[in-house]
This record gives sequence, structure tokens and C-alpha cells, in this order.
Amino acid sequence: MTSWTRYIGCAAFAAFLLTGCGTTADENADQPQEDSVNEENEGNTSHGDNGNNGNNNKVRLMEQNLQYTINGKAIEKTAFLKRSDNQPFSLYVLQQFKLSAEEPGKDIVFLTEDDSIYMRIELLKADVNWDEVEKNVQAQLKSLSDTIVDPALDVENGMGFEVKSGDDVITSILLKDEKAPVRLTMFTKKDKDYRDAFLQMAMTLMKG
Repeated sequence: MTSWTRYIGCAAFAAFLLTGCGTTADENADQPQEDSVNEENEGNTSHGDNGNNGNNNKVRLMEQNLQYTINGKAIEKTAFLKRSDNQPFSLYVLQQFKLSAEEPGKDIVFLTEDDSIYMRIELLKADVNWDEVEKNVQAQLKSLSDTIVDPALDVENGMGFEVKSGDDVITSILLKDEKAPVRLTMFTKKDKDYRDAFLQMAMTLMKG
């Protein structure tokens, strides 16, 4: 009887130790998950929208100042980070403009006080055939005017085409960025030359 009692006592003690170890292991297993979530949340909230490119951890601030010219007048205003709900990109939008989806694969940034002044944004495929895109752009512009000119805008790693029809000015810009090739189409007027403002916003575009 004494041996049996001792056996039960040892078994009970061993079970207690196993239970205790299991509890400690579970608690320790949960702890890193909580820390990971907290770090991730801190990373997402410390600078707001982060504008990641896939695995790129680059963080984007919620706002930044942009310098541009309108009809020769130099201006500097605050632009706010906006993310498209229609295409995988974000960019900084000046406060007097608004980003909106136009149709699948096309977004526009328009002047809130006059929505006839706007820029269309189309992301292109990484393996885009630029020769075909250029021919397509010129064909569309020629339907408006036979005279296509260089808009003489300072476009890094890009090229532009422009036509005028009455007071309307239509400008197509091709941004030949390997990571984020983009086609821009700007609709402005002679007395409302917002082309540089549109271009400065477009230059902040980040795909992802």
C-alpha cells in the first residue's frame, strides 16, 4: 500500500511539473507575437501611410512641400500623401487638387475649383513597348491638331508631346521609369497653365 501511494504521489508531482512547463511555454510563445504586432503598428502609425513597394520598407511622410510655377509665377504649397483605390500607387497631391478614379486603370488629379483642369494617370506594364505607346499618343493628339510640339517641360527620364486647340492645351508625358512606367495626359488652358504643378505631383508617384 505504501509503494502504491508513493507511486501515485510521484506521478501527480510529475504531471504538475509538466503542466507548469506547458503553461510557461505557452505564455512565452505568445509574447513575441504581441511584440511583433506592436512593432508593426508602431511602424504604420508613426509616419502614417507608408507607400510600400512590395517588400520595400521605405516610409513616406503624410505631407511635403512642392515647388511649381503657374503662368510663370513661382509657388510653394503643401501636398498630402494620397493612395489610389483604383491603381497600385501613391503620390503627393497639392491641397487645391483631388485624386479620383476615372475608370479601371486610369486615375485623375483635378483642380477642385475647375475640374476641366486635370491630369490623367495610367500605370503601364514593366515590359511596355515604348515605340507603340509613342505612336498611340501621337495618333490621339493628331485627332485634335496636326501640329504636335515638345511641351518644353523639364521631365527627367521622360518625353512629352503637346497640341493646342483654341484655349485648350493637351499634354502627354511618358515617364520611362523602369520600376513605375507611367503615361500622363494633362488637360489645361492657356490662361491656366497648371502643367508644372501636375508634373511635380506626378514626380512623387510611387508604385506599390
